[in-house]
Amino acid sequence: MDKTILVVDDDQSIVSIFEFILQQAGYNTITAASGYECIDIIKSDRKIDLVFLDVKMPGLSGIDTFKEIQKLRPFLLVVMMTGYSVDELLKEAFELGAYGVIYKPFDIEEVISVIDKIFKLPAPPQT
Repeated sequence: MDKTILVVDDDQSIVSIFEFILQQAGYNTITAASGYECIDIIKSDRKIDLVFLDVKMPGLSGIDTFKEIQKLRPFLLVVMMTGYSVDELLKEAFELGAYGVIYKPFDIEEVISVIDKIFKLPAPPQT
């Protein structure tokens, strides 16, 4: 399995847990602690197959980060993450094209199930 997943969250414990889960499942991981760092990673043209993106982050919010991702890589699949009830933000994310949402605290099987479903989708056009 040669898939790379970018995990973006300002909570280092969430990032560490997520990274561990994904690596145990055989995925390559890249992590970012902010929206700005996420955008820098995507601009660096590294191979990224999927992004898990926290909705609420200081500085550049998850929604604003998602908008920037879409400008740079419109076909990159993004799953939003949240520990809050942020219906308006999630509605906006879905309208912008987010693939899905997962809620904190995470259910490991749910995370792996979402990833498996995403990687079974037809490959998007390359940009």
